[in-house]
Amino acid sequence: MRLISLAGVLLGPLARAVDWTPVLATAVVSLGTAAATAPGAVVEPDSAAVTLRLAGVLLGAAAGFALVDVAAAATTATPVPRWLRQWIRTLLVTSAAAAAWAATFLVLAARTADGTQLRASGLATEAAVCLLGGLACTAVAVRRRPERLAAVTGAAALLTIAVSTLPCVEGVWPYLGSPRWDDVHLAWLTAGLVPLPALAVAHREVRT
Repeated sequence: MRLISLAGVLLGPLARAVDWTPVLATAVVSLGTAAATAPGAVVEPDSAAVTLRLAGVLLGAAAGFALVDVAAAATTATPVPRWLRQWIRTLLVTSAAAAAWAATFLVLAARTADGTQLRASGLATEAAVCLLGGLACTAVAVRRRPERLAAVTGAAALLTIAVSTLPCVEGVWPYLGSPRWDDVHLAWLTAGLVPLPALAVAHREVRT
């Protein structure tokens, strides 16, 4: 109970301490891309899927900047454990990124032809794994060096992984009508389990 109360007290200060600029900029780009076609024009389903996938990767890369605690050196002696501060930061930025992705999805869903299925669950799974993956990459880097450079390193790691999968379109980024859709997204769900223990380990106290 005390932990929940402490987390509630920390929400406001940590929300103000988080660097929201990368996530906000990415959200603007994602929504702008989704709404970029001429008013009333119909968006092709596969083009919408590409936009949503790009949004997921970019939001995952941008989210890691929220884990940078520039005051880390001054807060090591506080009674608030590092793992709690980092998990609250993770929760805050995950909520914001999820909202930005969902808004992008709704814009695109409204602009596709009637009866078009964008297969929301599969695309959302991809975005969630990209988001968790980007956070995990940055969390590991931030543990060693709590500076913006660590967030840049984490973002670069996620972007490198994403780009390296581009040759395997059907095996990683299948078309909406692909017969392998369900199998591929089962693999995505499995892959989504990997960042969670990485985050748990990276968010621990840093021993000096």
